[in-house]
Amino acid sequence: MYIPPIFSNRSRRTGLGSLDFTEPMPSGRRPLGEQLRIECEAMARYALRQGLGVPPEQLARVATLLSPADSAPAVAEYGELAALHRKLADAVAPATPQGITLLDQDRLRGQRWAWLGPVPLIRMLTLAAIFFQLGVLVTGLSDEVTVENVSLSWLDASGTSLLINMLFLLFCAGLGASFATLFQAHRYIANSSYDPKYDASYGARLILGVIAGLILVEMLPAELLSDAGMGSFGKPTLAMLGGFSATAVHRLLQRMVETLETLVRGDGSARIKHSIDMHKVHAASERTQSKHDLVAELLALQQSLDSDTPPEVVRQRLAELTRAMLSPQSGSAGTTAERKE
Repeated sequence: MYIPPIFSNRSRRTGLGSLDFTEPMPSGRRPLGEQLRIECEAMARYALRQGLGVPPEQLARVATLLSPADSAPAVAEYGELAALHRKLADAVAPATPQGITLLDQDRLRGQRWAWLGPVPLIRMLTLAAIFFQLGVLVTGLSDEVTVENVSLSWLDASGTSLLINMLFLLFCAGLGASFATLFQAHRYIANSSYDPKYDASYGARLILGVIAGLILVEMLPAELLSDAGMGSFGKPTLAMLGGFSATAVHRLLQRMVETLETLVRGDGSARIKHSIDMHKVHAASERTQSKHDLVAELLALQQSLDSDTPPEVVRQRLAELTRAMLSPQSGSAGTTAERKE
């Protein structure tokens, strides 16, 4: 009895249903039609395992299109397979077709070191974590690693004691960095959205974490750590924290640089205060000018009442004065126009 390919893990011959996972080809060099077939089968298998609400007719159609065929695939079949690919991608979101395919291929190949993780990146990070953990244990067994020796700076210590204690702190920083990197990468593995193009960034984060841990415990002043509430932490703890969050160490260094720039260029608050004072002086000058204009208008209105000015002209000037008082923005323009008259 024939078993549809989405329920079989065996290697199959070339053709519309040819999906040989024993010798995988990088997706960037794989023919487009083959990539379409592989990703459709991987997503269909993923939907079945996770119990996603994919319509049964779509899964049945995928199984039919991926069945071995003696003839070359038709263009119409590729078009239908592409439409099914899009529907399956929407159904398995937030997982991605690439992430599901990579994890599915790795599972079907049955790697010897699969217990370390599902993809090479996770296995590498797991081995790095084990290496740093063993490094902490081995260096911690040395008689040179004591509370007194660890608390010394590298300018106060020397020789073998300095070397072993520095290695101990570096292993602590690497342990924190590998934990943070492995924890972040595991989230993308868990939701099947892993993308291998970011593998290099994880290696860079691991290296940055080791550097950040060493900077935090050996190069930053103790007073700065005390102000940040970390004065009671020991150097091993600080090294792990620095390795865990290289971003926090970067922000701390950036803050120190900004403080130094402030000392060189001067405090910016003085310039801001001067700008505010100048604005207040300018506003007071405008208010004084407005009062003078209002007094001039009132005097002109009084002269109009004392003279034989027609009542219509007096009422017009009074209305213009009232509008000028109610509209400060147009007050200056109005008074200027009146002075011109």
